[in-house]
Amino acid sequence: MNYESILNELRPTPEEIEAVNETTEKVIDFINELCKKEDIDAKANAVGSVAKNTWLRGKSDIDIFISFPIDTDMDDLKEKGLDIAYKTNDALNGNASEHYASHPYLTCDIDGFEVDIVPCYAIEEGQSIISAVDRTILHTRYIQKHLSKEQEDEVLLLKKFMDAVGTYGSEFKTGGFAGYLCELLILNYGTFDATIRAAQNWKRHTVIDLEDFGTAGNPLFKDDPLVFIDPTDKNRNVGAALRIERFVDFIV
Repeated sequence: MNYESILNELRPTPEEIEAVNETTEKVIDFINELCKKEDIDAKANAVGSVAKNTWLRGKSDIDIFISFPIDTDMDDLKEKGLDIAYKTNDALNGNASEHYASHPYLTCDIDGFEVDIVPCYAIEEGQSIISAVDRTILHTRYIQKHLSKEQEDEVLLLKKFMDAVGTYGSEFKTGGFAGYLCELLILNYGTFDATIRAAQNWKRHTVIDLEDFGTAGNPLFKDDPLVFIDPTDKNRNVGAALRIERFVDFIV
């Protein structure tokens, strides 16, 4: 099926892409220059759907993760991370609000875009996480490396479809498919159509293991409706937040 007319509505406009990239680069450049000036061993990284070119038009939230060495004290990471975020917000004439996940982070309104500035640890593949968000940079790198330009469009179609049927979003109130899981499904099946066809045959506790880690038997996964082994962490199920109701809704 030709989805070009639909994709023309889903892809960000050239003007939107230019504006998002400009703001992203501005935030990253300021943070890295600030770290250099203040002799802070940390680096700004663009992550999330904007960095992976898998964001839907008008959904251009910008995520910037400040990665610190793994031997950084957690209290230092929190303090320095927030300090850098506030200084960035103020220098770029933003409007900031503080939020808390595993540790505090800042959401800023900069140039009309929502920009999350989040401290994390610079872990490598195979290393244990220290804070809950540490895998995010690895996820971004993996998708950037493996997802083709054509498949970026397939992700847009899948995200839009899931949004329409109420199964998109891994936050607690939805319990659906995370953006990263959508991207991995396209990597596994190749296209939107192939993903939809394959899902018709999913059963409870369907297993997908892109990197053939062979860890799907982990007892932690025994009650999960979909087990998609994280290609950056063999002991994690990317579908852990997916509730059985959303799993069934997507199949139906």
